[in-house]
Amino acid sequence: MHRTTWLAPLIFVFIAFFAFVASNGRNGEEQKKHITEPAKVPKNNLSCYVCDTTVDGERCSNLNFGNKTTLLKKCQQEDRICMVKRFSYTTSTENSTSILRMWSLQRSCTSKCEPGCIVIGERTKLYACTACCNVTQCNTGKGAAASSFPSALASLLMPLIAILCRSDFSLTSR
Repeated sequence: MHRTTWLAPLIFVFIAFFAFVASNGRNGEEQKKHITEPAKVPKNNLSCYVCDTTVDGERCSNLNFGNKTTLLKKCQQEDRICMVKRFSYTTSTENSTSILRMWSLQRSCTSKCEPGCIVIGERTKLYACTACCNVTQCNTGKGAAASSFPSALASLLMPLIAILCRSDFSLTSR
């Protein structure tokens, strides 16, 4: 019997210790969760088409051509935008402007994206157009379309205005 007398207090201390550890010493208060900053950022499930026409050719510019799933990539955690960047050009003479010709097209995941077009040049106009989206497989287009109507209208009207400015209006003075 002498052996069991010290076992009861030991069991009591053991149970009290585990009860204390389980409650984390808070006497019944709810336990708060500690969440680190990286764990607060939601997981990035975005997938975008990633390719370049200078490397992947027609498969990149026309996603209906070939197996497009090979171009679909999971974006890195910080890249939460799909992007399409198109580089194209037109050439002009006094009488005409060529159609918009694509030089290259890039599709990618990115962390920053500014949609729109930048146009530089006069006789040869270079267009750098960007389209942005943030839904899986959304970067299927050809980039933000630059409106060619104003430049086409201007190229048609400029020769007419030049002719009118040079013409001699003496015919009406007779």
